[in-house]
Amino acid sequence: MNVVWVLGAVTSLGIGMLAERILGIRARRQSEKLTALKERLNVYANYAKLAAVRRVEAEETLAALHREMAEVEGEIQSLQSAATDDTALAPMEFHCVDRVARSSGPLWYVAVEALDATAPWSGIRTYAVAAESAQEARKRIVERHPSPTAFTISPAAPLVLPER
Repeated sequence: MNVVWVLGAVTSLGIGMLAERILGIRARRQSEKLTALKERLNVYANYAKLAAVRRVEAEETLAALHREMAEVEGEIQSLQSAATDDTALAPMEFHCVDRVARSSGPLWYVAVEALDATAPWSGIRTYAVAAESAQEARKRIVERHPSPTAFTISPAAPLVLPER
């Protein structure tokens, strides 16, 4: 009976050693997997940090673009109000030269200032001139008032008459 006990004990010891090796191999594999997962987690944490930094940079860029857009919109509004103010400042009484404006032709606004006492008027006269270009409109006014010492002639500007 002792032999059976010894044989059982040796068999149990062999099975125990074999199980220990198998469990040791499995434990090492699980440890390696855990280490790999920790490394992967660190990589993802670094990606998250990088994404947070990039998000902050993008938000700063977006805020700067919003500020720049607000400045540009302010400039546009000031230019539009200046253009509106300029049209409001345009005189409503004009002297016409020698043509009647065509309904489809452009009108030009030209101001002429009398400089000396020999001029037939004093102050500034405004002319509405129908011409194809600003140069042509100014040329026609220069022909009408040729003396450079008696008159100052402004450049021609487009004239838009208000709708009635």
